[in-house]
Amino acid sequence: MPRRALTLAVACLILAVVPAGAGAQGDGRSEVPVTALEVRGVAPAQVVKGTDGRQHVEYDLAITNTFTVDVTLTSLAVRRPRGGGLLRLEGEALAGVTTTVLGTMPTATVEPSQTVQTVVDLVLPRGARVPTQLAHRLDYEFAADALFHQLIGSRHVEGPVLRVERRKPIVISPPLRGSGWMAFNACCEPSSHRSFVLAGGGDLVTPEVFAIDFIGVQGGRVAEGDGSENSQWVGHGEPIFAAAGGRVVRVENDMPEIPPGVPISENPTLTTANSLGGNGVLIRMRRGVFALYGHMVTGSVRVRLGERVRTGERLGLLGNSGNTSAPHLHFGLIDGRGQGGLLSSNSLPFVIDRFTYGGQAEVSATGPEVTITGTPRPVRNAHPLTNSIANFPP
Repeated sequence: MPRRALTLAVACLILAVVPAGAGAQGDGRSEVPVTALEVRGVAPAQVVKGTDGRQHVEYDLAITNTFTVDVTLTSLAVRRPRGGGLLRLEGEALAGVTTTVLGTMPTATVEPSQTVQTVVDLVLPRGARVPTQLAHRLDYEFAADALFHQLIGSRHVEGPVLRVERRKPIVISPPLRGSGWMAFNACCEPSSHRSFVLAGGGDLVTPEVFAIDFIGVQGGRVAEGDGSENSQWVGHGEPIFAAAGGRVVRVENDMPEIPPGVPISENPTLTTANSLGGNGVLIRMRRGVFALYGHMVTGSVRVRLGERVRTGERLGLLGNSGNTSAPHLHFGLIDGRGQGGLLSSNSLPFVIDRFTYGGQAEVSATGPEVTITGTPRPVRNAHPLTNSIANFPP
């Protein structure tokens, strides 16, 4: 018998002598069943208070299929390790928050050797205590006649148990002034920000979970005419202000603006990872906290590298440079892994000290019209949730 065939035969024989359904090892310890999936947390779970007045616990799960056939996710349960259930997602609800890494299409199917990510937005009841840890159970299924189906001892994965960060919220001032700022691509629904997962330094990172694209809205529209020119957009050219003091550690000021609607594949200005943010400023607020302001008007940045800025100091003008489809301010806080790396960092939760919640916006799929519903009310120390309208002090 050839050596390779002999090795395979011995391996199969070893598997064959393991008693089916064995529940314990010789020393009395429970045997851990083989599963088709590996599940881990992408980054620590973080908490932020939203404009809905409730605490949101935000994190992602990375789910890898180590088996031979497609695996279908059927349910995800989140609970306290020694307490009751907190969240359960099933069927379409689970598929709706699950995509391939850097993908956009919802899916409940994980192909062999594929990793998907599941966005978890755990919204706690008002007044509820924030858990210190979160436990999980993920149920799944696959074809009964799958190759090596005998290996799989469980159709669910218990775990992981994740720590919930309990840091005090980072309180900032508004980076813009005046009324009608829509928090687009904001927390906490799946979006190009909330669902953005990369590998940085060998680890998975989430650089934009709490980042916001602020778009101006006036008279129920984000732009005049057909919105084909930057100057037609409501927020274009509006001043941007430092949301907190600190030292300027990165400046970009000479990238040309692009017309609205240019896809990333046709944007000639995107030459490096840093060019994705366009003209902008990165400010080190303190150790482990950096504020990023992106997509400004060409030549409008008023601060210099190494300069210390104060809260409320003017930084530049809202524009349409970098990886962008329309004029807006990209604003977010990151932890600065890799010396302030824009994309190798993890996003940090923040709250704005005071503003007026102006309702929820629904953007038309065919034009620049926006419908706003809800009752305006003042809020303090809250994070603008996705498509909420923020009216900042003038």
